[in-house]
Amino acid sequence: MRLFFFEQWADEAALRAHFAVEGSKAFVRSLKGRIVETTGTRIYRAESIPR
Repeated sequence: MRLFFFEQWADEAALRAHFAVEGSKAFVRSLKGRIVETTGTRIYRAESIPR
C-alpha cells in the first residue's frame, strides 16, 4: 500500500500555518512506527504560465 499526499496551498504563509497547527503535528506523530519507507517531504513552488 502506498500513500501520496498532494496538496495545493494559496501561498507559502498558508502552508506554514498548516504545519504549525497542533492537529497537523499530531497526525505526523501518529504515523511514526507505521511507515516502512519514505522519501521524505518535498515542497515545490509552481506558478501559472499565461497562454
